[in-house]
Amino acid sequence: MIVGQDTYLSVADCDAYWLARNNSVWAAANNETKEKSLLEATQYLDGAYEYIGELAQYDQPLAWPRGGAVITVGNLKNKFFLSTEIPKQIKDACAELALNGLSANLRPVQDRGNMIKREKVDVLEIEYSDFAPSQKTFDFVTLLLKGLTKGSSNQKTLIRV
Repeated sequence: MIVGQDTYLSVADCDAYWLARNNSVWAAANNETKEKSLLEATQYLDGAYEYIGELAQYDQPLAWPRGGAVITVGNLKNKFFLSTEIPKQIKDACAELALNGLSANLRPVQDRGNMIKREKVDVLEIEYSDFAPSQKTFDFVTLLLKGLTKGSSNQKTLIRV
């Protein structure tokens, strides 16, 4: 497993991330399982999100690093990401998803596209909203990536009238 080619984060860096957060679930997993989870987390990040900027090299295997990636931070100060840089937000999101990936597939196969309108077992009944996504959502990861994805709330469009 090569960081920057196969994954955004090494097992050692993910270990440090979860050690700082006192998470024993990640620590209890073996290295092979951690590597598989990091690979899946990276694939999820690259498949589920559309990022600002352009690929730094046309033939690179991952979505980051990127050229032309700029976000606004603080009092309208711009943060420019180097075309060799993988942002901390991407690495943190990878760690968060990798932990989730230890216990379940991040993108499980959905029976009938998970288009459940109503499910009743005995007296327990579940009905999803018509606009509920059929897949898992990772709200904290989306918050971590705020500003790095297209359509983020910090990207404003100026309309002149």
